[in-house]
Amino acid sequence: MIMQENQCPDTQRLPVIESTRRRNFFKNASLAGVLSAGALLGLPRRAAAWLNGKFQERQDLADAVKVLQKTYSDITPYPHKFNDALVKLQLRDLDFAVKQGFDKKFADHFVLTLGVPIERHIKPAIGMLGKDCFLWGVFERTSCSYQLYEHINIDKKNERSFPCPYKPILGHIQGAEVNYGIAWEDVCEKWCSRIWNGFAATAGVKIKIMPGDTCRVKVI
Repeated sequence: MIMQENQCPDTQRLPVIESTRRRNFFKNASLAGVLSAGALLGLPRRAAAWLNGKFQERQDLADAVKVLQKTYSDITPYPHKFNDALVKLQLRDLDFAVKQGFDKKFADHFVLTLGVPIERHIKPAIGMLGKDCFLWGVFERTSCSYQLYEHINIDKKNERSFPCPYKPILGHIQGAEVNYGIAWEDVCEKWCSRIWNGFAATAGVKIKIMPGDTCRVKVI
């Protein structure tokens, strides 16, 4: 099926065989997710529900595809991606915090508020399954991360890598759309490093961060 410009797909008209393939795919993907975190099923029911994504039952997929198409069609003044608004929001807030001199408190508050599920779920899982559960919980298993990073690579046990979402957007908008006082190095030092180390401290582990166009985080 060929979509015309600004036309979203009508999921009701997709071939039955394609619908069946999608259902099988998501069924297998959900099962794999449960098996990969089997020990977590011993945690409270809320943790089990956290793993139970029912993508194929969503009624708003047509709107989601339409927004995705519009976003990736916007290539001026740079190619926009799904995380564009989130990255700009975080850059703006960090720039304000740095200018006002409370950037450390800003990062500490972020860790304090979002550290609750780490304390309740990830920390116990580390005791049962090992340190890799920290990276699993902070990166590929939470929407706060997979909505921010374009993709998350599991290079090997106890290590993750992903393209930095901040550097390219900051380079595109700095001086053209905004006049921030922060540089990319400030984002690494005063935001990413602080919150990841804060999450690690909450979980009771230590990490090593290797920033770059592709950022790496390793549990040590």
